[in-house]
Amino acid sequence: MHKKRTRRQQIAIRSFTYGAMTLAAVFGVLISLAWAMGFRFDFNGGKLTQVALIQFDSFPSGATVKINSASIASKTATRANVRSGENTIEIAKIGYRTWQKTVSLKPSEVLWLDYIRLIPNSITTNQVKTFPNISEMLESPNQHWLLIRTSDSDHAANGYTLVLADISDPKNVRFSNVTIDPNEITAPVSDQLEKFSITEWDPGSRYLLIKHQVGDLVEYLRIDRENAATTKNLTKDFGLNISDPHFSGTSGQVFFALTGSDLRKFDSSNQTASAPIVTNVQSYHLSENNKITFVATDIKDGKVTQRVGTYNDGQVKTIKTYDKIEDTQAGLTHYRDKDYLAVARGEVVAIYANPFDDDKKTNAIYLNSPGGIDWLDFSPSGRFVVAGYHNKIVDFDLDTSRNYSFELGNMSSVPQWMDDTHLVDTSNRTISLVEFDGSNSENIVGGVGRVTLSRDEKYLFSFDTANGTASLQRSELYVE
Repeated sequence: MHKKRTRRQQIAIRSFTYGAMTLAAVFGVLISLAWAMGFRFDFNGGKLTQVALIQFDSFPSGATVKINSASIASKTATRANVRSGENTIEIAKIGYRTWQKTVSLKPSEVLWLDYIRLIPNSITTNQVKTFPNISEMLESPNQHWLLIRTSDSDHAANGYTLVLADISDPKNVRFSNVTIDPNEITAPVSDQLEKFSITEWDPGSRYLLIKHQVGDLVEYLRIDRENAATTKNLTKDFGLNISDPHFSGTSGQVFFALTGSDLRKFDSSNQTASAPIVTNVQSYHLSENNKITFVATDIKDGKVTQRVGTYNDGQVKTIKTYDKIEDTQAGLTHYRDKDYLAVARGEVVAIYANPFDDDKKTNAIYLNSPGGIDWLDFSPSGRFVVAGYHNKIVDFDLDTSRNYSFELGNMSSVPQWMDDTHLVDTSNRTISLVEFDGSNSENIVGGVGRVTLSRDEKYLFSFDTANGTASLQRSELYVE
């Protein structure tokens, strides 16, 4: 006959059961937390290890992924847990060159390899239009237009003509002329040399600044691509010797420029020029969010100093002051809701976060450029701070806090960014695409000058010269 348990026994069993359930729940939570933190048990090594995560994406998508020579089941876009330390990644797709990179990851780190651009094994390039010459080409910010300058002068009686290419439909490029009224520009006399050059597009991709030189005279023109008849000679209109102008906003009316060494703000809609915002300016940089960084000199009590400052919403602020005068460059970038000020001086680029907010200032990040610094630049999204000396490049990734150094062909100026993660190398008359860290350099086509990626990212526009003529060409970066 079954003996009834005593009350003490029942309490003991109940306590044991609840205790076991509690321990199981705690153990389950710990296991879940450990899993979320990237801990895995290595059955081969017989020990607990902490993994990292890689997020993959590629253009085009649907590419296979190998990690340390082992294929994973899914294709791009995808993700995979990997061991911490070094891992070799291969991305492959039929008809395209294999992409490869070795990356080093810390335990529980998340790395985004979402910039992978696969290049076709065989690239088809077609001539779009032939010109007697192409002196210069500049793409609009929205990748919809190309402005082409076909000569350095050719100032005819009926005006100077530029060529505008509409590449919004890359398979059906349309051309039109933009003619500058001869009454808007100073005509050369005698044997004066004349030259036109493209300064910049406005952020809205409608207006252009054109530099016109006649002998020692320099004047700047504002052109509306939709109505060239409204061209304005800004130098004549304001009666000031303007230099280094840059559009502010998308109206095409407001711009900043130097008059001598004074920085001013201009509005051509009402013909107004501000009083000097900053004096004794050596250089300035206007960022896309209309904040300005400048380098200027000051003289006080017979002592000359150099300072780096900012201008924002009518407020001038000094960030750094130097007793020694030397070549200094400064620029401002914005990335992930944060401003960064970069100051290049000597062989060092100092990067300061939140320069406008004294309560959020952090220690500077330093990037070394052995030999010196010829130029300072930022990637289109602001993610990369880049500096160069001759053909040597150093850059800092604000997203991962990693820095890189590499060489890029035979450079004489700031390299072009094709997109936010690929630089353009045009050395040896060959156009190549190089990733931000110097890896995966891929030859595309023979050519010179700037390039433009179509908005659908399937075509690359460039130009080349041969046999006394020049041609706008279109290279297919996509396998149909």
